[in-house]
Amino acid sequence: MKRLLSAWGVTSSRESLLFMLYAVVFHIGLLGMNDVLLNFYFVSLGHSEETIGLLQSLPRLGGFVTSIPVGLIASRFGARRIIIASTAGAALTFFTLVLFPSLPALALSRFMLGFLYGAQQIALSPLMFALVEPEKHTRFFAAHNVLSMFGMAFGSFVGGFTPALMVALFGGAAGISDPHTSFAYGLALLLAGFIGLLSIWPLLYLTTDTIRQRARSLVPGAQARVRWGRLLLLSLPLLTFGFTGGLTFPFYNLFFRTRFDQPDPSVGIILSLAWIGMALIPLFNPLWERRFGRVWTLGITLSIAALSFLGLSLAETLALSIVFYVLAASFRNVMQPVFQPLVMSHVPAGQHNLVSSLNMILWNLGWFGATAMSGFLQKEYGFALIMQIVALGVLVTAVSVVLIFRHRVTDTTTPEFALTLEEPR
Repeated sequence: MKRLLSAWGVTSSRESLLFMLYAVVFHIGLLGMNDVLLNFYFVSLGHSEETIGLLQSLPRLGGFVTSIPVGLIASRFGARRIIIASTAGAALTFFTLVLFPSLPALALSRFMLGFLYGAQQIALSPLMFALVEPEKHTRFFAAHNVLSMFGMAFGSFVGGFTPALMVALFGGAAGISDPHTSFAYGLALLLAGFIGLLSIWPLLYLTTDTIRQRARSLVPGAQARVRWGRLLLLSLPLLTFGFTGGLTFPFYNLFFRTRFDQPDPSVGIILSLAWIGMALIPLFNPLWERRFGRVWTLGITLSIAALSFLGLSLAETLALSIVFYVLAASFRNVMQPVFQPLVMSHVPAGQHNLVSSLNMILWNLGWFGATAMSGFLQKEYGFALIMQIVALGVLVTAVSVVLIFRHRVTDTTTPEFALTLEEPR
């Protein structure tokens, strides 16, 4: 990891290494393994497509609720503290999924996951801004994306085999030999939650004295007036971006299970290929940024993703679907590590928390609306129409980024450190 950061041109300080270790372990358990297992767990409990769609929408509703208060109090409580607490809480929701499998309890658990994950995401980007020098932001966000996506790829890969492993280890005592049961999926989700708890360990050793001094010396004395309309406009592309994610990412495992009749291990391997692609494609972000600029980098890569989603809707064979799936997910993922520094470079430093909150609000709104209707669309029209809607949504996102940012000048008059890293005393 240290060599990767150094090769990437990012200072491999102790703080950045600890942060990256946290990101990798977090993505293995709470995102990668969960990506494969969760819908299958819901199916094993006997829930329909519509119910699963609603359960998948609730985290975005929770994220919407948490976005406003966390953005307002983030500087007071400190980034490290917010991320540790929210990560621990998010991991514990995996235990409640298994221990309390009734539908109301599942719904509450999913809502709380979104509430806590939203808090973690709001604190994350400003913290990353403060970990490295401003000229290294794009490379640092790209390196974070690479390591996180490889973590998710590993989590997805092992997640497909985990239910069978749980049956082999514990099924004999329970008299269960079928890995497609709630018993097997539940134990696998417990393991994912435990790994999520382990991700907190590096943050406990994260010291921020140097970063505190840097932030303290750069923060301007006067607070700039908040222009809410401008902040909302800058965040607007995340509304359609979240909508396209909500229609697809929670349901890719069901897509390959229902359309091509693939077993759990195969689904895990297929999903891991996309996570690897989502790690490798953004490796070229710094190169594309130098050649095209941040705005046109997003315009071009999102257009490629839109065409790939259209191809995925038309593909008839498994091999061709995998190719289009990997391309679509990989090029769509260029958005996050480029858009966050793009937005924050256009607002004063003291407003980074607010714009991060607005980003989460719009992203969660789009995701919530999409997942809430996805089950109905799957049942009535199938995945082909869904992928075509996603293709249009990704293209709209590309156009909106270009129209909003092409004539805007990056704000270089204020430092890019917004979220205080100093814990309350």
